[in-house]
Amino acid sequence: MPDLQGFHYIALAGDPRLPPLLLMHGSSMDETELIPLAAEAAPDHPVISLRGGIAWEGGYAFFRRNSDRTLDVADLAVQTERIHSFLSTAIKTQLISGPPIVLGFSNGAIMAASLLMHDPACALGAVLIRPLSPAPDAALPPMAAKPILILGGVDDDRRQPEDAAKSVQQFQAAGAKVEFQISPTGHGLHEGEPGIIKRWLETETFSLVAEDLHR
Repeated sequence: MPDLQGFHYIALAGDPRLPPLLLMHGSSMDETELIPLAAEAAPDHPVISLRGGIAWEGGYAFFRRNSDRTLDVADLAVQTERIHSFLSTAIKTQLISGPPIVLGFSNGAIMAASLLMHDPACALGAVLIRPLSPAPDAALPPMAAKPILILGGVDDDRRQPEDAAKSVQQFQAAGAKVEFQISPTGHGLHEGEPGIIKRWLETETFSLVAEDLHR
């Protein structure tokens, strides 16, 4: 399996005219978990499916949690910088053509949000499935018209009802173009969500920054 800057990943070719997707799985999962979702929702896009750098409960995660399940914000900051560096190197080595659309689920959605908060230019947009804000009281940097799709679950037992709404409010306040939908499901994916993501990808225009991160 390929390795770049200590991260394992799966690379899938696609139409080079389309922006790449960066897939980031949930806790205790791995880089294979979201590939079926991408195949259904974005069959023509190039894909990089990343394995989290933290061994976690028989799988992997993108950052650690504390013993009470709260976010380990210090580790989140460290891991965010590591993945940001991975993206920069992936672009410079032409592993991907430019900043990706980040698709994250649960733990991966939190990391995707953290990446955007750290550097909005590192991604063209984001799909955040069952997100939780990494910094609910923070003002986010400007993200003028950046497309973001947030998907919540009405019966999600790992999130409070206000968690997704808080993420929506934060990104909207930063100027992002946010679409928010709640599916009739729990924490897992709903069968209708690949179609929602597919429609969103087809209707949004991803013509934003396409250059190396922090040249």
